[in-house]
Amino acid sequence: MRRLLTIVAVLFGCALLPSGAASARSVPPSFFGVMANGPLDEPSIDLVAEDAVMRSAGVETIRLPMQWSRLQPYRTAADIRPADAARFTVARGTPMDFTAMDVRIGAAARNGLDVLGLILETPSWAARDAGNVFSPPRDPADYARAVLALIDRYGPKGSFWTANPSIPKRPVRHWQLWNEPSLPRYFAVKGSWATAYAQLLRPAYATAKAADPGSTVVSAGLPNFSWRDVDALYRAKSILKLRGRLFDAVAIHPFTGRPADSVRILRRVRAVMDRHRDRTTPIWVTEVSWPSGRGRAVSNQRWVTTQAGEATKVREVYTAYAAAWKSLRLARAYWYAWATLDRDSPNAFDYAGLRTYTRAGAFEDKPAIGAYRAITRRLTR
Repeated sequence: MRRLLTIVAVLFGCALLPSGAASARSVPPSFFGVMANGPLDEPSIDLVAEDAVMRSAGVETIRLPMQWSRLQPYRTAADIRPADAARFTVARGTPMDFTAMDVRIGAAARNGLDVLGLILETPSWAARDAGNVFSPPRDPADYARAVLALIDRYGPKGSFWTANPSIPKRPVRHWQLWNEPSLPRYFAVKGSWATAYAQLLRPAYATAKAADPGSTVVSAGLPNFSWRDVDALYRAKSILKLRGRLFDAVAIHPFTGRPADSVRILRRVRAVMDRHRDRTTPIWVTEVSWPSGRGRAVSNQRWVTTQAGEATKVREVYTAYAAAWKSLRLARAYWYAWATLDRDSPNAFDYAGLRTYTRAGAFEDKPAIGAYRAITRRLTR
């Protein structure tokens, strides 16, 4: 049995690597990612230029928020105000404003960056609690239709690529459904968050796989006691008697004081997944960081550090992940975040960027980006 498991592990590791890449890389393809939010959301940013800086630093994939609340503020085409009509594309009865997202997807494609689309936030017309974007929808089918609209736009047969033939076609094939639903702040439900989230997942997963069978559906990232919450999600699926899969990868946000402890968190998650007979499903770290807000941030003090400390943590955590990825089945790791303002905030995560966006409206490197660039080169060549 032990020999059989070893063979399976070897085959799994080889499957994640393209032909001829095993000797050139110490980690799987598209392993190095960053969260692409914050200052990058500003309409004045030259995203093509900034994404080029990402690529030169070794970034292979970006985690891009796709806020349903902004994409579909109107339920039907008939609800759209005449003054707003020009911004909307209506397909299969779903009116979507792709104006800003087209720019983001186009910039990423021009720079050869893979995109993980993070679909979150509920428009008021669909929410259980109108006006709270973190309220789940009353009807999970509405969320599933938004997922379908995004695949119709940016997936392999997406209208975006037809409408923009000059942009290199790089379809979005990876979709993350919501963010940190175990925290009431980000998934405002009464009762079991796991039950409500499983109910949201089921139709969205089925819709995504029907629209693009080759897509990868990633669960929402789980922070804190993530191994307990992963177990709760499996149990909720069982209680609800939901058949089939709910996700193709499990996302974890292993924030902690030391990189070695981040790996320990992932080992606990892996053990839970294996216990639920989900041994082959990979883990994705969709957020990890050690913000450089010491002396300025008042939250999350366990992992707040200095700019020099942030650079050290970048090297340490990716080195630790590279050493453990095969046993963990760890497929990707996204640093939170690419850029932050690094000022005037008590929130630690506002100091977590590899770069900072200055008051003068320019991006400046922090020591962490040098560490990121060095570790990507070491582990991918």
